[in-house]
Amino acid sequence: MKFTWPDKSLVSETAFAIVKKLRKAGYETYIAGGAVRDALLKRKINDIDIATAATPVQVKMLFAKTIPTGEKHGTMTVRLGRMGFEITTFRSESPYADSRRPRSVKFIASAEKDAKRRDFTLNALFYDPNTSEIIDFVDGITDLRRGRIRMVGNAEARLKEDALRLMRAVRLATVLNLEIERETRNAITKNAGRIKKISAERVKQELDKIILSGRPSAGVGLLDATRLLEYILPELKECQNITQPKKHHGEGDVYTHSLLALDEVNEDFDLTTRYAVLFHDLGKAKTREVKKGKTTFYNHPEVGADTVSKICRRLKFSKVEEDKIAWLVRYHMVPNDFVQMKLATRRKWALNPYFRDLLLVHWADAAASLGLDGRGDTNPTGYREGYKILKEIEKFPALAMPILSGNEVMKTLKIKPGVLVGKILKQLEEKKLAGKIKTKKSALRYLKKYKKSLLRTS
Repeated sequence: MKFTWPDKSLVSETAFAIVKKLRKAGYETYIAGGAVRDALLKRKINDIDIATAATPVQVKMLFAKTIPTGEKHGTMTVRLGRMGFEITTFRSESPYADSRRPRSVKFIASAEKDAKRRDFTLNALFYDPNTSEIIDFVDGITDLRRGRIRMVGNAEARLKEDALRLMRAVRLATVLNLEIERETRNAITKNAGRIKKISAERVKQELDKIILSGRPSAGVGLLDATRLLEYILPELKECQNITQPKKHHGEGDVYTHSLLALDEVNEDFDLTTRYAVLFHDLGKAKTREVKKGKTTFYNHPEVGADTVSKICRRLKFSKVEEDKIAWLVRYHMVPNDFVQMKLATRRKWALNPYFRDLLLVHWADAAASLGLDGRGDTNPTGYREGYKILKEIEKFPALAMPILSGNEVMKTLKIKPGVLVGKILKQLEEKKLAGKIKTKKSALRYLKKYKKSLLRTS
């Protein structure tokens, strides 16, 4: 099929030059895989991979700077300037040993055989920049036109070769807004348990891409529909059928509410904040009680935060990610109390580095809590009050800075380093945030005036 490559960037230009150089040396070579798929879908092209009949040794002979990324399996990275391009030799594969990698590969000269050992038809397309043609040995173009993801060859056999393809199918369907073809979907559902054979790090990589996509709730829903969710996030699965009072949650159970909240995320929500939105009510599954006809979820934020920590450790989140997500879940109800809080307390919350993201979680939670009229609150009081505090701190940056240093306290009160200095600094901080001490001069006057009582606090 004739096709005009849409990307005119230096990346594409350089990749085409590599293809031409390999072809000039006598090796059949094409642009391969995801770049061809994205070009056909008119998506932005970030990385370009190249497939060739040249062996790694032959690639090394043709290019000055090469990196043996996966030489044993036929992949070399060619460096041209600051850009790197993976060049992989056409190959056939032996049976897979660990549901992840073939025991061995054999370098071949056939592009067709290489295409037919790949995972999905939309990733098995080649492009020839010399003739401006798409080479399709697996009917991938038809699948793209029909908006579907289909495995190359026998779906179940392909999934048993590499169990990560279970997650990859869902991720591609989510990110590309495609459907998974029936045979492929049935095979994924049947073999969902095989995802346990894949390392947590690899599973998280795919899950991150789903959560960061423009359709994260659809991706989570697809994980559930294919039975993958019960193996990856059983704690979220447990939130299904955990009913809530219809007065405040007309949307349904905790699981439905969590996905509706995830629907609300936008470009302001980073990865960890999106996870916090999805996980914010996990604690309700373990804390739900019904007494005298009243449904309660006492301490669900605290229980949820503990559950989040267990999930993060199991899926190998970084410690920084775990700490932030757990903090956001533990305190996601706090904005509800801003109106009643003392000024100093509100300001103290606002000085936390995660505060802005806490407001986003609160906003998504409120927007997904549908009242009897079927509407959520897209401008909740806690969100408005929180942003007032943030704007105040932006206007008066001194609020975020210590009003006095420990040395200044010791010099003024003529005391030595110790616990007392910390207590006095804390007291000054409280009075600063309450608006009772506004300048360094007034802080020093306060120390001198109340010196005796301050020293008695020891």
